[in-house]
Amino acid sequence: MPLTFSAIKNSACRSLYLTAPAAAALVTLTANAHADALSVVTSIKPIHSIASAVMEGVGTPYVLVDGASSPHGYALKPSQAFLLQGADVVFWVGPDLAPSLKKPIETMAKNAVTVELIDASGIHQLDIREGASFDAHDHDHDDGHSGEEHAHDHAEEDDHEHAGGEHDHEEGEHEHAGHEHDDDDSHADAHDHSGHDHDAEHQHAAHEAVDPHIWLNPENGIEIAKIMADTLAKQDPANAETYKKNAAAFSKRIASLDQDISAELAPFADKKFIVFHDAYHHFEHHYEIEASGSVTVSPEALASADRIQEIQGKIKDLGVSCVFQEPQFDAKLVSVVLEGSSARSGTLDPLGTDLENGPDLYPQLLKGLSSSLKECLGGAS
Repeated sequence: MPLTFSAIKNSACRSLYLTAPAAAALVTLTANAHADALSVVTSIKPIHSIASAVMEGVGTPYVLVDGASSPHGYALKPSQAFLLQGADVVFWVGPDLAPSLKKPIETMAKNAVTVELIDASGIHQLDIREGASFDAHDHDHDDGHSGEEHAHDHAEEDDHEHAGGEHDHEEGEHEHAGHEHDDDDSHADAHDHSGHDHDAEHQHAAHEAVDPHIWLNPENGIEIAKIMADTLAKQDPANAETYKKNAAAFSKRIASLDQDISAELAPFADKKFIVFHDAYHHFEHHYEIEASGSVTVSPEALASADRIQEIQGKIKDLGVSCVFQEPQFDAKLVSVVLEGSSARSGTLDPLGTDLENGPDLYPQLLKGLSSSLKECLGGAS
């Protein structure tokens, strides 16, 4: 049986020590492999899962931020460069979630159609919440806009809030995400915004104002599948019907799960809980079960003594039932916060760290969040 390009590429993807000559050879193979399925690269596990569901029966996408890695401070491995260089399509949330992927995607995936999902049409947006109490920026952009209008009013506040680096982005022009682009003249309007670009500082402020964890709203998950199906259908018309049928089946599955989760979480709407970092607003807001604060502003930065004291006071004053840690980060900080209280600890995982990659990961992720909340919030005091 002949060794196909896909088999070679899949084997190489599993190697942690891909040599430079081997990578170069694979890039050449990638460029000449359009007869095979589209080469689709995704940023994180949940986005990879949705792409896997849409591509089922046609091909398998690749994921960059895998395992227990966090997208917030992820460093792209040199051995992964060939994936972006050989990509036909790249799906990622955007630089607000994974700022370190911005330059590699821009420079290495020049010939790919790139979709920045955070600004894609139809995606529900929520503003970043501020402070230990989540007192500000708690507005829903149900019109699917990126929060740019709201950012006008809060640009100075955002600049001050994020000066410490909750999302340490490089200043500069963002692609107007959700638009497909490549180097062809036919896509020049999407790849080069020089004729109708927003001011770079305005773009930066707008992005800083919104929560990038968009996949945790199941309605956004359904919309992402539709966006992927439309994008892939344009690039691979021969399989367009399969992509669209898969997206429709995925949407039906998630809509049914959404109803189940709503019923499961309804009894806990008044329970108070603290999350490790503000990653779950989309999930909380959708199911009307809002957190009362977060242990840390940035998951990569140590919480100050003042913030720990503030959270400990909030646990006492509000009668907080649970404080949730995350598998990607050290649980010791949560243990410190819980000292002297009767609150329980639980675990919430926004990425599906321990789940097997594939089309089932995304629904399992949503169900897992619901189950973890129910278990901890419903436990005996």
